Amino acid sequence: MTKWKTSGTKSLAAKSNFKSSLRSGLKGGLAQWNRSGSNLRYAAPTYTSGWQVYAFRASHSYSELMGASPGVALTNVHAGRHTGGTLILSNKFTWVNGSQNISAKRADVQTVVVHEVGHFTGLAHPRLDHCNDGTDLTRAEKGSVMTTINTGTRRKLNSDDIAGVKALY
Repeated sequence: MTKWKTSGTKSLAAKSNFKSSLRSGLKGGLAQWNRSGSNLRYAAPTYTSGWQVYAFRASHSYSELMGASPGVALTNVHAGRHTGGTLILSNKFTWVNGSQNISAKRADVQTVVVHEVGHFTGLAHPRLDHCNDGTDLTRAEKGSVMTTINTGTRRKLNSDDIAGVKALY
């Protein structure tokens, strides 16, 4: 995974027609990373109909890159660091602010945003193939917002997420 070229505050923009029902989850997902105690911050989203010259953008659409996922973080990488990107929330899901059920195509905005922004932050999914001693994921890894998002509602960072972002920034 790559990380931002510099720490500091990163801004996000979305078109002014970005669904109002998705906005609180978008803001809440960004705010979780600000509570990590790291030097990386995410500003509250800006909604504009003009040019979007921001660190990264959000859209409610679909990309073939998503497959069956409710969200995806696409990063722009230059010299091994990312300089921007796009957060896409799939329009093939019903979006809620609460309990999600991915198999029923119902996704919680904040759970998906906090997870995908974790990728912008530089974190990957915990992986079993890294447990080469026959063990399973740790309790912290299982509860991380970076665990695949089809396994429940996770709206807040845990100790594993915080340790990861602090190590990077």
